[in-house]
Amino acid sequence: MTSVDGTSVGYDQIGPRICVTPPYYALSELTSPEPGLTSARVPVQSPTGRQATPVNIAEAGRHLAILGLCAAATTNPSSRRHYYLAHRGVGRMYPATAGPLTALTGTASAQMTGRHRAEARTELRDAHGNLVAQMDVEYLVMSVPVFRRMMGPARSPDAEEPVNPYALPAPLEDVATDARNAAAKLAVEASMCRGHFDSYPALPVSVAGYAAFALFDHVLEAAAGPGSRWLPGLFRLRADNLAAAGELCTVDVEPSAPAEPAVHERAFTGTIRSGDREIFSIEVDYTVV
Repeated sequence: MTSVDGTSVGYDQIGPRICVTPPYYALSELTSPEPGLTSARVPVQSPTGRQATPVNIAEAGRHLAILGLCAAATTNPSSRRHYYLAHRGVGRMYPATAGPLTALTGTASAQMTGRHRAEARTELRDAHGNLVAQMDVEYLVMSVPVFRRMMGPARSPDAEEPVNPYALPAPLEDVATDARNAAAKLAVEASMCRGHFDSYPALPVSVAGYAAFALFDHVLEAAAGPGSRWLPGLFRLRADNLAAAGELCTVDVEPSAPAEPAVHERAFTGTIRSGDREIFSIEVDYTVV
């Protein structure tokens, strides 16, 4: 059997099968009681900005997507390295029920749905068992040769610093905003892609999301004042392309219709583009608090 068996997994065992490495991979105490199931301790590293949650959406999505791909990798018939690219996701954030947190517990169940696809259901809970976030993720699964053909020659070498770029503010440039819309530039550098992916640094979905949320914070400040915060609810994301280190992306935020207006009356859409390619988009229902 080539799937992972046993409760103790750890990065040394799962690392050779997956596409992400530290510091982007930051899970600890990874366990897998059976193929397709994983759990781990999840750190809180990134600033939350104006989000009124114990962890921001982008970071919750980062760790849950990684936990889900680890679960998928335990069921892949091949033990060789594969790239599990988060392609579609639907999730929900929950209001905080405790004070600031330094670590959470994540769980995932996953399966290969085809030779080149996988899906996972994930959730994040606090120390009291309260839900913090849930996310269902679909992945495109690629072998190393297929991924390298898609990416072509690497544009930038891997960065060695900073130690953890995911604890830093989103590096937006040329921000222009009003009380409804905003636009900015995001220069993709290898230093913001550490661990995603080795030898082919590319903008992580979580960093793209974090850039969109940081830009929305400017909109919220213009609309509701410097002390305003927002509580996210349902979110829907898609990632259709990768932006390699060296590319210059545009970030846009605009109002949109909420998927659940009875729960949250407002929504916005954040979009990341590189030239005429859409890299990432996310729609988020929210309430100003």
